[in-house]
Amino acid sequence: MSDAHLNPAVKHDALFVFDAIDSNPNGDPDNAGKPRTDLDTGQGVVSDASLKRKIRDTVQFQVDQGMLAPERYGIFIRRGVSLNEQLEEAYRQLRQPLADAKNKNSAEQIENAAGYMIDRYFDVRCFGAVMSTGQASAGKVTGPVTVGLGRSFDPVLPMEMGITRTASTKEEAKDNASQMGSKSVVPYGLYAARVHYQPTRNNQVTAEDLQVLWRSLISLFEVTRSAARPDVNTRGVFVFSHDSALGSAPARSLLDKVVIQRVDLADTKPPTRFEDYVITEPTDLPPGVTYVRLA
Repeated sequence: MSDAHLNPAVKHDALFVFDAIDSNPNGDPDNAGKPRTDLDTGQGVVSDASLKRKIRDTVQFQVDQGMLAPERYGIFIRRGVSLNEQLEEAYRQLRQPLADAKNKNSAEQIENAAGYMIDRYFDVRCFGAVMSTGQASAGKVTGPVTVGLGRSFDPVLPMEMGITRTASTKEEAKDNASQMGSKSVVPYGLYAARVHYQPTRNNQVTAEDLQVLWRSLISLFEVTRSAARPDVNTRGVFVFSHDSALGSAPARSLLDKVVIQRVDLADTKPPTRFEDYVITEPTDLPPGVTYVRLA
């Protein structure tokens, strides 16, 4: 296998394919947590924020397991820790004074803090961040990695189930009848999201960072399972690597070369399994582009 997909100096475009089986791949808080769907097409949708959250959680899992160095692969945006607290820690480590009513953060201080945050936090380095929310500003960093929406190839019809809870939260109600609730899942849906890597100015992403990114896409559903997502699985990571930072061909023309369609095009029934689809991988590539399937 070529290592072109690990070169941080060139452009990469990837198609990330995953499926959901009796699971809710991304609940919509504006719709009682039900699976997101496009009301016009009926297709299932997974937000880019949800996918990036799972990438962050997967990297954090690897840090917690001692697989990655915390001083290099920390996660800036995570549960239980305030953003300002981490920015102030950067200023303390750099021995820089915090801003107050009289003194603002200087351009040099902001640049120093941004460099510290980029070096320490994987998600800042890859996705970028706005880090000017308190007394310790690190400005705004534009990351080289873009994650798009996940969208199912066919319409999905979420199934809603009534559920009960027999345990009561209050002592006086412990003998009362069970409490009712509901749960919504997608019986089956095959989704795809587009992931792009475009080197930015002062880019500090390394080959190891790209390895962590691709590895996280392969395993992110394995380490973020829950009762709502018991069976969501990566089905393919298809990466096109260019020979320059600008790129040798439009991303859309490359990703469209991975053709995913129903085995039986005349079948009008909803797909129920991954085997209902066939994936045709590219055989012809434009000059300056290499291709690899990682999963």
